Amino acid sequence: MRARTDGIPAPLWLDAPGVVRAALAGAARGRAIVIPSLRYKLIVGLARVLPARIAAAGSLHPR
Repeated sequence: MRARTDGIPAPLWLDAPGVVRAALAGAARGRAIVIPSLRYKLIVGLARVLPARIAAAGSLHPR
């Protein structure tokens, strides 16, 4: 993909085996969407309650 990842803060990275375990466990429970960590659950929760303009300002797009 040649996607740049140098602008993504280290705390936002998750380990692949943990993500796979969470995805497989969610699939076994019949879930189509799995949020694999508390950190991301908080981010998703905030994105749902923040106004769209503020949430977009915190996106990972280069500036």
